Amino acid sequence: MQFFQALSGIQKEIDKEIARFFNRKIKEATAVLEKEVLNWLREYSLRKAKRIRAILVNYGYYLAGGKNKKAIFKTSIFIELIHNYLLIHDDIIDKDKMRRGEKTLHVLHGSDMAIVIGDMASAIGYEILSYAPFPAKNKVLALAKLNETLYSTGYGQMLDLFLRKKIKSGKKASASEVLTMYKRKTAFYTIVAPLQIGAILAGAGKGFLEKIEEFGLPLGIAFQIRDDLQDGDIDKVFGFSRRKYQKMQEKLIAVAQKRLKEEKVFPQKEKEFLSSLAEQLKEK
Repeated sequence: MQFFQALSGIQKEIDKEIARFFNRKIKEATAVLEKEVLNWLREYSLRKAKRIRAILVNYGYYLAGGKNKKAIFKTSIFIELIHNYLLIHDDIIDKDKMRRGEKTLHVLHGSDMAIVIGDMASAIGYEILSYAPFPAKNKVLALAKLNETLYSTGYGQMLDLFLRKKIKSGKKASASEVLTMYKRKTAFYTIVAPLQIGAILAGAGKGFLEKIEEFGLPLGIAFQIRDDLQDGDIDKVFGFSRRKYQKMQEKLIAVAQKRLKEEKVFPQKEKEFLSSLAEQLKEK
């Protein structure tokens, strides 16, 4: 309960920062249509969400010894805009009608408009990160990491589409194929990259980023397995035993927690938060 109360407090503060950013962006817009579209994107961005990625940008920064809490907090919302860009496009691909309890943007405004709104969300995310008050060399590396991650995510999405098509044709997907898809589509983008980008902005080097990946990768795969277990995707789409994937998820979380606990360079407070987050990902 204490963990969820702390998480809820952070989520509310991130929502306020997103609202402040869009209020300013809308005020600066000069065209009527631009203001209208930004209002649509503001509403979409403020729908109830976990904010896990933005939270992890902050914690990645703290893991690497970053001290400017105000700057990283204001910057961290960039990943929520990038997330929205991917969700908007994903909803079009999947033909989903609802997102976060409301109608999807392509249902509200048409697929063509939704695609462009998604593109705008991406541009805004890059804008926030590009103008963040951190050393230029750190920002260049952070932007490179973001590009690398989005490339991986795009490839992972293609793997997902490929595997679903394969299954529809009567063939089976192997557990290895599905896990590779999870790794490329979700693990880097949801867990590893947010932590690494935060760490990069604090000045972390390659070795430190590798330490993040060691625990973040199994945690990221476990995150997607949890979502698919809740949605029913694993047993209904990929045809695997639900219990088999629950056991796999438990093992991945245990590996992540063990690696996190054993890592001596990470501050204890941040390690405890991330270990608690891992615990909450277990499928109940």
